Amino acid sequence: MQTLFTAPFLQIHHDGFAHALELEWLDFANSAELRQGMNTGLTLAQQYHVRAWIGNLKHMRVIRPLDQEWLNADWFPRFAQLDILHMAVVESDDVLNRQGVTRVMHKANGLAPLSTAYFHTIEEARFWVRTSAYALQP
Repeated sequence: MQTLFTAPFLQIHHDGFAHALELEWLDFANSAELRQGMNTGLTLAQQYHVRAWIGNLKHMRVIRPLDQEWLNADWFPRFAQLDILHMAVVESDDVLNRQGVTRVMHKANGLAPLSTAYFHTIEEARFWVRTSAYALQP
């Protein structure tokens, strides 16, 4: 796995075998950091022609309501233009993050990839992408 982006709040990795991009959130991200990270993810996903997206939210904390709105109104419509078919989400230890992600994903219905799965560990998410999701790619 190759690391493509590093910041105090996020690392972005590329798994060439699984055609996947992995966003590993390291801590709380303020609005500017969240948007920078998510937009960088979109750019890299397009550049590397990935088919799967792994959001490792394990250490991410709350996503502010204003940022949840931005994700649904601005980010997800652009994400939907990519060729990503599978999304694996490693759930956060933070209950407020999990609640926010649930709201975002519910509102993103129809814009999220065809298959979205939730996991407790990054190993489970990577395994799913490399086996189940990878096997389903055209």
